Amino acid sequence: MEEGFIENRAEGVPFAGILAGLLTENLTQRPEKRAVFEAMCGAAAIELTDIETAVTLVFAGGKLRIEEGVAGSPGIVIRTTSDRVMDLNALRIVGGLPWYFDEAGRRVLGHLFTGRLKISGMLTNLVLLTRLTKIMSVV
Repeated sequence: MEEGFIENRAEGVPFAGILAGLLTENLTQRPEKRAVFEAMCGAAAIELTDIETAVTLVFAGGKLRIEEGVAGSPGIVIRTTSDRVMDLNALRIVGGLPWYFDEAGRRVLGHLFTGRLKISGMLTNLVLLTRLTKIMSVV
């Protein structure tokens, strides 16, 4: 993948650097994730309530721009704590969809059902959410 496919405009937010590093590694080492990434269009924000920080991921044309805070009107807003957001990275992808029938999947579902993980726009932007899960998954 060419250099410069991720533009981090939130360099003052440590979490943005972690996300940029994770995505760079996933997208350069896993060609199947690259194809998903290049098809992504839209914005998703991630708010970490315990450390009062947020970033918005803006996808367009095989590029990603990371903005500080909840920028614009993202189609998806994920609200959780910093330790629980990492649980999303442990979701396996089976048949092109997140797999909720193993330990990692059940943990994420538990967070959703108890309100410890909130995803605004989950049902209306299911394609974006599924693609985001695919490119962020480390398994």
